[in-house]
Amino acid sequence: MKKMMMMLVVAMVALTASAQNTLRENGTFTLQPKVGVGFGVLSGSWTSAPGVDKKTRVGLIAGVEGEYYVNSWFSAAVGVNYAQQGWKFKGGDVKTTTKLDYLNVPIVANFYVTPGLALKTGVQMGFLMSAKQESTDIKDNCNKLNISIPIGISGEYNDFVFDARYNIAVSKVNKHGDDSRRSDLITLTIGYKFEL
Repeated sequence: MKKMMMMLVVAMVALTASAQNTLRENGTFTLQPKVGVGFGVLSGSWTSAPGVDKKTRVGLIAGVEGEYYVNSWFSAAVGVNYAQQGWKFKGGDVKTTTKLDYLNVPIVANFYVTPGLALKTGVQMGFLMSAKQESTDIKDNCNKLNISIPIGISGEYNDFVFDARYNIAVSKVNKHGDDSRRSDLITLTIGYKFEL
């Protein structure tokens, strides 16, 4: 996973370096529909127990993001997207797949290190839509809000945007119990910017 993320970052930097000038004027507002893939990751102290084997849940990411350019190097963005999160888990003889579907609202600050290449961070609020462990509904046992910190990079080429983010969850999934299961999410998306 780390190798794939590194290759993607290198590709985005190379694309941006050869791109046309994507510098936008102050006060510009863009709308960006986007789609991609998410890799759900189980994190938290509970995952360090002996014999625990965890894997990602691969799922769909789809949504839209609005971005306002304050100046040549800084912009603020707000989005909404549907995300299939969760994980696969093996402990002893027990194998389970946990499916958590969220409506995520990221609020992100973009820092443009060069026109078209942005580093980003902010906060994301995830509203739980459904939660299942295998075929069992576990939504009543889960917190309805998942707060995470997105850290990422994006490259823009001819208004197409390639975006990679790691969303580090700070709130736990389960309502009860001492374990601190958290639902992290790696996202790889492609979008297209329209100036409004």
